[in-house]
Amino acid sequence: MDIEGKVVAVTGGANGIGRALARAFAAAGAKGVGVADLDGAGAKTVADEFGGVGYGCDVSVESDIRAFAGAVEAAFGPIDIFCSNAGVPPTIPDDPDDDQWTRQWGVHVMAHVYAARVVGDAMAAR
Repeated sequence: MDIEGKVVAVTGGANGIGRALARAFAAAGAKGVGVADLDGAGAKTVADEFGGVGYGCDVSVESDIRAFAGAVEAAFGPIDIFCSNAGVPPTIPDDPDDDQWTRQWGVHVMAHVYAARVVGDAMAAR
């Protein structure tokens, strides 16, 4: 995949796989990389390594994803690649309460729906 000149957004980018993705996209010549994470300071630290945009974002909240995408596009232009990578560890006990189910569902399912809503149409048009 040719990354040169592309604008990339990565969620869950403060550590782990997301951090590795963000660094790899930057090293591959991306025009700009946005890094989002619930840990906004961590996202900024990673983004600062390569001149990216770091953003505090709860991916289970559509308006947060919309704001993150807006910040990336304001800095670098339209997003070409959106890596919806954020995740939370499975901490659901034998009898999880509704809050635990809601958090897992929001991060592992709805975050992808929201990302598609926010950037999908513009990507498809290009």
